[in-house]
Amino acid sequence: MKFLLLATGGTIASVPSGQGHVPALGGEKLLEACPLLMGFEHDVEVVDLFSKDSSNMNPLDWLAMARRLRELAPRFDAAVVLHGTDTMAWTAAALSFLLHDVAFPVVLTGSMLPPGEAGSDVADNIFAAFQFALQLALYERRGVATAFADLLIHGPRATKIDSHRKKAFASVDYPLLGEMQDRGTHKVAWLTPQTPKLSGGRPWQDAPVFETNVALIPIFPGMKAASLDAIVATAPKAVILEGYGLGGVPYMHENLLEPIRRGIDAGVPFILRTQSPFGGADPSVYEVGKKALSAGAFSAYDMTREALMTKLMLLLPLFGGEELERRLGENLCDETTR
Repeated sequence: MKFLLLATGGTIASVPSGQGHVPALGGEKLLEACPLLMGFEHDVEVVDLFSKDSSNMNPLDWLAMARRLRELAPRFDAAVVLHGTDTMAWTAAALSFLLHDVAFPVVLTGSMLPPGEAGSDVADNIFAAFQFALQLALYERRGVATAFADLLIHGPRATKIDSHRKKAFASVDYPLLGEMQDRGTHKVAWLTPQTPKLSGGRPWQDAPVFETNVALIPIFPGMKAASLDAIVATAPKAVILEGYGLGGVPYMHENLLEPIRRGIDAGVPFILRTQSPFGGADPSVYEVGKKALSAGAFSAYDMTREALMTKLMLLLPLFGGEELERRLGENLCDETTR
């Protein structure tokens, strides 16, 4: 089999500098930093696409990654993407929407510690990513996933939950796709029966565009209604409002329902998600959510923040109103269980 290694920078490629750690190592050097792969009897071709701290990644980079992966897919059985951890879940979600029809699996990985640093997780994560990619290719499973700390997580269900520890990523409301398991002196990649459902088409077809003029606003106790009015006055294309619990929005003391109504009347859609990392939103359960729905907001259901934002940014150039709500609620790649 033949594997593509696409390097984009991140901590996994970083070296010390006078300004802190900066990405500087290419894919070949990172393969050398993974002696566990010495027995990997498959061809690996390296493409150095970027050398960026992932905090500097943006939607144009997602499109560039998707284009390169799509172009090279006919020559390879699987791809491993080396990426910084800070926005890896965002990239995994975006690529999940952009690469639905690409025939090979794509596995993203990174590290919490740079190469050469004591206790670095570079070698373990690269090894696991290639082992998972191999198994996915053997079983002809497509889609995008993240491999981190011995876990394989479905792309649009991954989120970073820890800024320091090596077990930095979690699968949100979705079964793991795989896990590295001990076999005596070594580990092997084991895939679960979970196979994500990938829909056949995308409304953006061959010309995806990300609309980035979106506001993401967490509600907090005492938040002023005028703050929401001020955000609407900047003319965002949409507002994602992170409510309490299942999607509660306060209406006593400071009534946040009124600026929601005014924003919707001005043509700005409001999407309501939960602040809780797990469980999703269901604003129809409590009065504080039902009133927001009655004001015209609609639910993000159980999508992660990363999946919701990237999907919304792809849909906004194409749809508005009820059609946007319908399209956002469609399940394209198991980003929602709705």
